[in-house]
Amino acid sequence: MALRAEPQGKILLMLSKKLLRKEISTRLSRRLGLALTVQLVLGLLLSLGVIALFAKIVEDVVEGESRRFDETVLLWIHWYSPNWLDWVMRFVTVLGYYWVVIPLLVLAACAFYRKGRTISAGLLVVSTVGGIVLTTTLKTVFQRDRPELFDSGYTAAFYSFPSGHATIAVGFYGTLTLLVVWRLRGLQRWAVVLAGVTLVLLIGFSRLYLGVHYPTDVLAGFLAAPVWVSTIGLCYFLYLNLRRVRLPRRFGQRRTTPKGGRE
Repeated sequence: MALRAEPQGKILLMLSKKLLRKEISTRLSRRLGLALTVQLVLGLLLSLGVIALFAKIVEDVVEGESRRFDETVLLWIHWYSPNWLDWVMRFVTVLGYYWVVIPLLVLAACAFYRKGRTISAGLLVVSTVGGIVLTTTLKTVFQRDRPELFDSGYTAAFYSFPSGHATIAVGFYGTLTLLVVWRLRGLQRWAVVLAGVTLVLLIGFSRLYLGVHYPTDVLAGFLAAPVWVSTIGLCYFLYLNLRRVRLPRRFGQRRTTPKGGRE
């Protein structure tokens, strides 16, 4: 009798483990599904808010309601900025030109690809190229002339609205920051975030300091890019989290990505 009871006990134990794994898998899938839905809704609401704010700026610019604000802020920056900022702003503004961003994009994309992060490489290329196309299209549509309130000794071509430097700063440097901090933790993550945000803001400010953009140009550039970048980031987030919905084959065993493995 004892010998017969032993195989039956093993069978019951195996069945209970299978049922337990199935129950955990179902509950985990539901929780992750709910979390993804909430985050997706929040992301969409944020994007809609950015679009609404961008539309408001466009309306003010087209109707001329922003001119007083633009000129006041631009002249204030010109009058109260110290002279030693000149060489700093000229250096920072160079980082926003396409002929600088494109080589950096190639290097960063190749670095991600060599580390097996092919998705990250693709997202960075799409976000940067999309930002370039977006800002060129918007400039052509609105055809706003550049400000001529003072002579800083610095000139810029093409139209003013929105700022291409601001758009590409968020499209490239902002996305690069997002992709890098995704794998970091603790102080390293916050240090990279601080550096990325500071660089983006400095590039935008440099265009005001040099007098080649109105404040609304820069604000619109900062707002136009997040719509594109948030869409890319949301797709990347969903991709990573949907992969985690699957439980490992064996109960209690964690899935790990092989070293050097591709995303």
